[in-house]
Amino acid sequence: MRWRVVRTYHDDMGHFAAEKTLDRLRKDFWFPKMRKYVKSYISACMECVYNKTVTGKAEGQLYIDTVKPIPFMRLHLDHVRPLPKTSRGNQYILGITDPFTKFTVLKAVRSVNTQPVIRALNELTSYFGLPAIVVTDRGTAFTSHNFAEYCKLNGIQHIQTAVRTPRANGSIERINQTVCKCLRASGVSDSDWDTAIRDIQWTLNSNTNATTKYSPNDLIFDFRLRDVVHNRLVQAIHDEANDSQESIDIRRKRATKAIEAEQAKWKQRFDRQRKKPSQYQEGDLVVITNVAPSTGFSRKLEPRYRGPYVISKVLRFDRYVVEDIEGLQRRQRRFNSVFHAEHLKP
Repeated sequence: MRWRVVRTYHDDMGHFAAEKTLDRLRKDFWFPKMRKYVKSYISACMECVYNKTVTGKAEGQLYIDTVKPIPFMRLHLDHVRPLPKTSRGNQYILGITDPFTKFTVLKAVRSVNTQPVIRALNELTSYFGLPAIVVTDRGTAFTSHNFAEYCKLNGIQHIQTAVRTPRANGSIERINQTVCKCLRASGVSDSDWDTAIRDIQWTLNSNTNATTKYSPNDLIFDFRLRDVVHNRLVQAIHDEANDSQESIDIRRKRATKAIEAEQAKWKQRFDRQRKKPSQYQEGDLVVITNVAPSTGFSRKLEPRYRGPYVISKVLRFDRYVVEDIEGLQRRQRRFNSVFHAEHLKP
């Protein structure tokens, strides 16, 4: 009887929250522990679970990785895509950056397949050695078997960011934004944008970084690199001043302190708008935020969440491996992905 009454006052009257449902109920009914029963009923209402978003501050605070003052120990990779196809067939930019020195490599590529990524890494590592860690999103170039084998053979730890959490790969995301701005400002034609990539890469690596207070080149090389804008007189002046320049070890120590100070500021600003995330355990059932439909399809009446799914593994930094529940697989291919706690709801 209680279930039928609460169902009528909640389900048939618009799925309102517990307090409004209780207000209506109290006008006509009373039974022991009514508040507790109503709240329990509404928390298990699947229509509410799928369609009601969590209000207030978003979940998840910012985690900061300790800075190691060693160039190319860690690399961040990502693609800028898609761009107009050039006369040479290139349509994407592969960006690779070292989060310590901010040194960046840009490659115009024809596809977002794995092989161009491996070729670019082989070229980079032939100069600077193998990284200990590479960080990528979950694009197909980085989730492929070939890329996993490449990392395994070279002793590289591959960290994949959680779905829809671009801040975890923020080092290269910011570079990509800058590259696109530079391309727009360069005035180069759509069929020739790939000819401007080399100059943009040089500019990124020779300009002083706002965080480290040094250029990426200054944190890698113990001498000043020449470019076409420096005439002989300017170069001679720099050569004369070399004796008074600080050593590269001092530059790297100062850059490390500057990065740590900037990271502390980022965390303080970020956490001000966030709350501590919900904690989940293996075996917990959750729903995940629904991916926005493609352009041209209205999502106003679409469910805000989909599922349920099960937590199969707990990762660092409030990330979780989410899978189909055994026996409730919705598609031919089993669902398995990594989500941050902010995109989950119990």
